[in-house]
Amino acid sequence: MKTKFILIVLVFVFLSCNKNKVYDDFDSSFDNNRWDASDVRVFEFENKQSEGVCDVKLHFGHISGFQFKQVPLEVEITAPDGKTEMLPVTMKLIDDSGKDLGDCSGDICDVFQTIKTFQNLEKGKYKVAVKSKFAGPYLPNVLGVGIVVEKQK
Repeated sequence: MKTKFILIVLVFVFLSCNKNKVYDDFDSSFDNNRWDASDVRVFEFENKQSEGVCDVKLHFGHISGFQFKQVPLEVEITAPDGKTEMLPVTMKLIDDSGKDLGDCSGDICDVFQTIKTFQNLEKGKYKVAVKSKFAGPYLPNVLGVGIVVEKQK
């Protein structure tokens, strides 16, 4: 049993080593799987790598069988020079036939959507704030939200 655990950890470590990833974080601290309307999730990272073309992806985790085909979000990106860009994002979760668009395992689904491509991701500190623009007091069945920043290959 102990050997099996160590093998699983080693496989995970080797698979998670992606030299193209600048940043990857996922926040799953939602009470009762609800994303309150006033709740803003903030991610901060520093790009220390050389400049280059990078994609910023939004990672949205939800319970399988989500009741909404898409979720309106607002993403604010603050660059190292202090300039802020506001991006309205419609996160597509379910296609017209009712099939989950994400990678689902059991009752957990993860959807990744590119929200911005930087032609030149400068070195320095970035801040990305993500807010739900859902019309109700909270968005139900949310398992988490995150940001992935990857250099294009």
